[in-house]
Amino acid sequence: MKRLAFILMLAVAAGCNSTSEEKSLNRPTEWHGEWNAEWETPPESYPGVEDMEFYMTGKFAFTQDSLTKTVNGYPGCIFAIDTLAHSQIWHVSGDTLYLMNGVESPGMTYVITSKTDDRIRLQLMEDIYVTLSK
Repeated sequence: MKRLAFILMLAVAAGCNSTSEEKSLNRPTEWHGEWNAEWETPPESYPGVEDMEFYMTGKFAFTQDSLTKTVNGYPGCIFAIDTLAHSQIWHVSGDTLYLMNGVESPGMTYVITSKTDDRIRLQLMEDIYVTLSK
């Protein structure tokens, strides 16, 4: 019986520890929900690349705990050739949206260039832009 109580205590402690780490991340509730996503990049950024499309659609689905990003790639798309979905931890700090594969495992970083109630404009690197809309 003591062994079972000890195992339960460890499970609760581990859960509380990760929850406190997760709660310290800023995840604005106004971001929660599903957003339509449009990726674009200027063709001038890829000199010599021909017969490619520089636009893609998808979804960003924010919850309190994660972001699931779905990209609708297609043949000839500069971003992806297949439809893919990937979930990550997310948080906002200042003018930056951070996507992480784990609490200590960095992923992508987007600069928030503008935000309204129904539209968020993000920039990845120098020349990739993602527009989220409700």
